[in-house]
Order: sequence, then structure tokens, then C-alpha cells
Amino acid sequence: MKKLLALTFVLASFGCSSTRDVRPGVDGIHQISILGEEVNDTESAAYKQARAYCHSLKKDVEYLSDETFKATPNELDTDKKLFKKSESVATDLKFKCI
Repeated sequence: MKKLLALTFVLASFGCSSTRDVRPGVDGIHQISILGEEVNDTESAAYKQARAYCHSLKKDVEYLSDETFKATPNELDTDKKLFKKSESVATDLKFKCI
């Protein structure tokens, strides 16, 4: 029974969309910044989190801007341990929930 309960918990947590990178804005404009290795992965994760965040508020999402660029640890003000390679991809997405 305990194993079944643990398995159910694990599967349920994978089914929920995460919004851990969403930075809510006071003016209603929210931002997501994600660092990764592939453009498609960071962009996809940012858009997915924006949709999940607005959906949790029972609203639709309106994308305002997105910017994806290649960066090295020296170009970004971040911990170098976050970079798995000498060059990574950063995606910044701004959006509103309407």
C-alpha cells in the first residue's frame, strides 16, 4: 500500500506543470528567465510555464516579448556552476495574464 501511495505521488507531481521560474510583476507584467543548453528546450519551458501560471489564475496568456541568446558565464551575472558547457542559452520571456 505504501508503495502504491508513493508511486501515485510521484506520478502526480510529474503531471503538474511547474511555474518555478515565473517572477510575478507588480504591474501585471511577469517574467521568466531560463538558462539551458538548447534553444528549443529553454523556449519551450518558458512558454509552458507562462501558460501554466496564467492557467492557475484561470486566465489566458498574452506574450509580450521573448529573447533567446547564447551566453558564456562571463557575460551573465550568474553562478558559473549553473553552466554545463562553456556556452549556454538564456531565454527571457515577458507576458501578461488576461
